[in-house]
Amino acid sequence: MNRKRIVIGLAALVVLVGAVAVGQGMAAGHGHGGFLNRRIAHLTRALDLTDAQQQQVKALVDAQKPALQGLMQQLAAERQQMLTATQNGQFDQAKVEAIANQQGQTLASLIVARQELQSKIYTLLTPDQRTKFDQMQQRRLEHMQKWLGSSSQTQPQGQ
Repeated sequence: MNRKRIVIGLAALVVLVGAVAVGQGMAAGHGHGGFLNRRIAHLTRALDLTDAQQQQVKALVDAQKPALQGLMQQLAAERQQMLTATQNGQFDQAKVEAIANQQGQTLASLIVARQELQSKIYTLLTPDQRTKFDQMQQRRLEHMQKWLGSSSQTQPQGQ
């Protein structure tokens, strides 16, 4: 397995774990407002968003909330199905694969919705803020690659 596949696989896993955690929090009644508000606060600090930009970002997030909430609730329900299907050491491969495929589709929809929102927010940024944002994204990727470094160094190059 080559390094790129490992990075992509880990990125998908990180997104899935985060999405499931947020989805389970929403299903438990904690809502996603806190998560989204923290994300907006982080972007505000990191990119030095103006008040007008903050309001625009909030409006974009508010418009996207129903779709995101529905997907997160669906992901949480699918996670519950998986827990039920595998409780007490049960394992029916066909059933687990079917649930995993459902989760994959839901996660793909969630990633697309998130990237769409991110793209809309990006258009609100100044050139300097876009540079900072791009650097933030690059640092996240480098951090992930560094984290993978010890396991990927044992793999032959180009495989």
